[in-house]
Amino acid sequence: MNEYNTRKVTWITYTLYVELFIVLAGIDQFTKSLITKSFAVAQIKPVINNFFSLMYVRNKGSAFSLFANQKWGVTVLSVISSIAFVIILAIAFFVLAKFKSRRLCLCLIFLAAGTLGNLIDRIRLHYVVDFLRFDFGSYTFPIFNVADIYVTLSCIVLAILLFFSDKFIPEIPFGDKKKDEEDDD
Repeated sequence: MNEYNTRKVTWITYTLYVELFIVLAGIDQFTKSLITKSFAVAQIKPVINNFFSLMYVRNKGSAFSLFANQKWGVTVLSVISSIAFVIILAIAFFVLAKFKSRRLCLCLIFLAAGTLGNLIDRIRLHYVVDFLRFDFGSYTFPIFNVADIYVTLSCIVLAILLFFSDKFIPEIPFGDKKKDEEDDD
């Protein structure tokens, strides 16, 4: 019996994760659509004065607008995002199937949804729609979107779980455990 089999994973579980993934990506695209239909580029609407505003910007680069001024930036970022998206989604479902780690799978689903949300923008629009702006005195935090929240929070949760939970990710067996135990004798 597989020592990692703590809960049975059924097709319903996979369906729920796929539905969650679709809903998360949909929320991201919906919020971006609302902003592009309701705002002019660079238009600001304060929500909490001098702290939080909605501001429509077009980010042609990656995080913090890296590579935004490069002609090849959108193409390279789209290719990298596509590869990352496929790998993250495949790993999420492999982890769920093989190790039954639902927490890890959830984190990877959020990460994949965020990656896909920004990838859709890069392919469709050649830029990413950002609109959440926070000001801290004279400092303005880089403007971001819902997909960025998914990516950031999933990475933070993954890091916390990896550092503080010894049962989060099981030891991955690279060989036959029984054979290794016999060799030790």
